[in-house]
Amino acid sequence: MAPRPYSMQKRAATAEETRRRLVDATLALHAERGILATKPADIAARANVALTTYYKHFPTLGDLVRACTTRGRELLPPPDPAAVAALPPDAAARVPRMVRTLFDYYEAREPWLYTGRTEERFVPELQPAIEGLRVGRDAFVRVALAGAGAGRDAVAMATALVDFWAWRTLRRDIGLTQEETIRTVTATLQQLGGIPGPGAPPGPASPPTT
Repeated sequence: MAPRPYSMQKRAATAEETRRRLVDATLALHAERGILATKPADIAARANVALTTYYKHFPTLGDLVRACTTRGRELLPPPDPAAVAALPPDAAARVPRMVRTLFDYYEAREPWLYTGRTEERFVPELQPAIEGLRVGRDAFVRVALAGAGAGRDAVAMATALVDFWAWRTLRRDIGLTQEETIRTVTATLQQLGGIPGPGAPPGPASPPTT
């Protein structure tokens, strides 16, 4: 006798729920310990399933990493440069929005971003996801500085200043608050590119020539 459709649907739903528990357990453990220190047995125990069940869903580390990347994007999608591009083509408005958007994302995803950036050289399966974040960061800089006449050196410095590691150094090593970090980097970028702050008065007129 063929399985009843209801039974098949119920089994599929149960399997999907088990998979979700495994992924959520993995994300929690990666935030606590990192990827390399998290073993399949740890994940199975946290999800309250048998180790064989873990391997049934995730035969390889690559399978697990891809599932975790997808789940992470569901929980908090990476920031979209379109939010900055929607502003007037004015670096005075776009730079502050870029810094806040990226830094708020770093604040929310810090444990996983830290793990990914520190362990990517040892876990090749991480590299596509981390490279995607770098591409997104670079796109933010291009959009924010479009029309500002920023040269190659200024773009490179801006990219470094809005990178995750710059944010983390200011927040964790130096101890700035999130708002202080956003304000400091925004002001530095404005000074770097000669960009006035939003609503800033025009600069002094040039002296008359004789």
